[in-house]
Amino acid sequence: MGLVLTGATVLTVDAADRVLTGCDVRIEGASIAALGEAAAPRPGDEVIDCARGLVIPGLVNVHTHAATALFRGLAEDLPRPYWAANSYRVPGQERFGPADYALSLEAACAEFLANGVTCIADRLAGMDALAPIIEASGLRAVVGSTITDVRAAEGWAETERLLHRYGADPSASRVTAGVAPHALDSCSDALLAECAARARRAGARVFLHVAQSEPEVAAVRARGHAGALACLRRAGLTGPDVVAAHCIYLREEEIEGWCADGTAIAHCPASNLKIEARTMPLHRHLGRVPVGLGTDWTASDNGMDLFFEARLAALVGKMLAGDPTALPTRAMLRMMTMEGARVLGMDHLVGSVEVGKRADLVVLNLDRLELAPPHDPVANVVHSATPRSVRDVIVDGVPLKLDHCLTRVDEAALARRMWDFASMSFGFPV
Repeated sequence: MGLVLTGATVLTVDAADRVLTGCDVRIEGASIAALGEAAAPRPGDEVIDCARGLVIPGLVNVHTHAATALFRGLAEDLPRPYWAANSYRVPGQERFGPADYALSLEAACAEFLANGVTCIADRLAGMDALAPIIEASGLRAVVGSTITDVRAAEGWAETERLLHRYGADPSASRVTAGVAPHALDSCSDALLAECAARARRAGARVFLHVAQSEPEVAAVRARGHAGALACLRRAGLTGPDVVAAHCIYLREEEIEGWCADGTAIAHCPASNLKIEARTMPLHRHLGRVPVGLGTDWTASDNGMDLFFEARLAALVGKMLAGDPTALPTRAMLRMMTMEGARVLGMDHLVGSVEVGKRADLVVLNLDRLELAPPHDPVANVVHSATPRSVRDVIVDGVPLKLDHCLTRVDEAALARRMWDFASMSFGFPV
């Protein structure tokens, strides 16, 4: 007995970027078992009619701090120096306790699934206590607990607990653990090198912020490095098993060296623009190193919408390239899916609709106005789709959203709890 999506248009995002029409997709257990005629329903199968559905791989968010969902609206229109001066804390953050972060994370996981995101890379201090919320949501994830000079012992203890519970092999567990030094200016050279060594012994990826602000780069140079790239190279933190978020302030020569090293990038265009009023030149990296999209946190990106991130990345990227042909739609769809999976070392498992891969799938509703007419379904996904387009979401073969409704969460009740928090902690009238 299996689950079969019938009569779908499928954007496979496979090596040939095939578009299949009138296609059945058979899911058995956690995996895609067949496509086309071999996938036809059998007695006892559960069937989802996708004749008016567009099936795409689940979206992959390679950089987020999901337990900050309740920060939404607390950090608007702040000047650039505010962030470094306040250690990236939002006004009123002192009012948040453990239960509030747990509520934030529960809400964020629900919002990601509602928006078609099936896999996230999430890191935050205390993640060992928060990770079970992500696990219970049904999301696929790689999680890390923030390590800095001032909380190195605590961060390492949390990281070891995550590695012990989840391991680092995405083939063995839907939730896995990584090593998450915070940033180049909050971690000494010795700590960065230790992160590289311990991560590789564990077979884990490293996730950190790189060149996200001018003060960070200045701090690195004050330590005797030519720049962010030199700092990473000294620590042994280069290559595709390292995921660097932001990468805004890389010099021209660093970009070329970066691409030679092959270090992965988490591109967070909305966050970059809101905090720094600038972003990295995506066209200089995409196709040369693994690059995925991230939403970062709600203080700097008020939504958890990877459709918006892709559209913003493409349009701003074309502007920076001075070339409207840069960042074509198919490349952006791959960035939302397959490239994001490659950044996380999961491209053998997810990121495309292929037999043998895990069934992380999104069905978009072709009866939505924003997806009509179907001249170019890929362009419609990249430049027109919104979270409202998402009809069904499946992760590891389990339907977590059906007919526009989450299957495990009462969205209205969860939103009310967030409103109650705002009322109690900030006096917002409900």
